[in-house]
Amino acid sequence: MPLSPNDPAFSESRTTLRAELIRRRKALDPADRERRSAIIQRRVLDLPAWRDADTVALYVAARNEVSTAQLLERAWAEGKRVLLPRCLPPDAGEGIMDFVLCRGYDELEPGAFGLLEPGSACPALPRAGWERDAVRTGRSWPDASRPPRLPDLIVVPAVGISPAGARLGYGKGFYDRLLSLPGWNGARRLALVYAFQIADFPSGPLDVPMHGYATEKELVWL
Repeated sequence: MPLSPNDPAFSESRTTLRAELIRRRKALDPADRERRSAIIQRRVLDLPAWRDADTVALYVAARNEVSTAQLLERAWAEGKRVLLPRCLPPDAGEGIMDFVLCRGYDELEPGAFGLLEPGSACPALPRAGWERDAVRTGRSWPDASRPPRLPDLIVVPAVGISPAGARLGYGKGFYDRLLSLPGWNGARRLALVYAFQIADFPSGPLDVPMHGYATEKELVWL
């Protein structure tokens, strides 16, 4: 019988698995990590979903996550609009982040949690219509010929992925809160993980599932 999110064993099992997968990921040799990451990124670059995307949401790898360096460089070289996560400080609410337009590495700076993120001058994708957001913030979208739009492909980091596409993150809910906003289901969500991060674990109603995952061994759409 599946565990209920109200059952203490639900959180305990996820916490135990999270710690073990982070330990294994941290233990990766740098050369091995780069080798695996290169294979995974090539799988993404070969996707029609990547080729046809005008706007892609990516991430800047940290903590031995699967690297996205090749994806970022290719996306910028191909003229795609690149959205990267920017976490809001804790006083804005727990686990809140935006996707933000970023046009190159020179726009990255340490964010609220010490991770590289687009700086404050980079515009965030609006949550409730750009016109309303522009009035609230006093900012305008920098490219009037290409108005803001949700990404066609969202590439997501993960601590673990179940064979059915449930995602295990760090436990703060940043991605789940953002990807559960109205309209976001139209974008394909692809998690990048090492093969040893595929695992069974209980998922809850607030977990936003992935449409697929890529490892050094395979790319699976669900």
